[in-house]
Amino acid sequence: DLDGNLGIAVGDVVGKGVAASLLMASVRSALRAFAQDVYDIDEIMSRVNVQLTGDVLDKEFATLFYGVLDVQTRRLTYCNAGHEPPLLLRDNQIIRLETGGMIVGIDASQHYEKGLIDLRPGDLLLLYTDGLADAMDFNDQRYGRERVIRSMHEVPSASATGDLSHILWSMRRFAGLNRRTDDTTLVVIRVGH
Repeated sequence: DLDGNLGIAVGDVVGKGVAASLLMASVRSALRAFAQDVYDIDEIMSRVNVQLTGDVLDKEFATLFYGVLDVQTRRLTYCNAGHEPPLLLRDNQIIRLETGGMIVGIDASQHYEKGLIDLRPGDLLLLYTDGLADAMDFNDQRYGRERVIRSMHEVPSASATGDLSHILWSMRRFAGLNRRTDDTTLVVIRVGH
């Protein structure tokens, strides 16, 4: 909660295990610290990037999507730092939220842009980590972005919880009992009427 607005973040770090967990903790704490004091999302992302660049080893980095939703006007202001672009389903069309810049933790001089989008009644917004699209079946086929988009078109519900369950169920049905190679995080926002 940001003074009546809703902050939304999804990120992913390179690697696994303790080192990756510590890196994500650094990303999260930097984002929380700067989001409380800075208004401009592009500036927040720049500061997170500078902070992380000073803390990481070579070949360590993170992708990060951060947005703030004004719940009164339904305006989403966001910055995407190399993360898998969130998908907005509107009137059977997909809009990818790509505006931002490169991953964080590599280049302290990187500049970021912010994007703006006004959400409308009926919109479905999906933020996710690559574990969703990268899920593999027993034939070593990826679930892929096209299947993610298809599952969004097929959601039978008009609630965020139901939509999220359907998208996750669709991926699990595809992958079966095949072992997951990456974690999967989903955030779904359904705009009511």
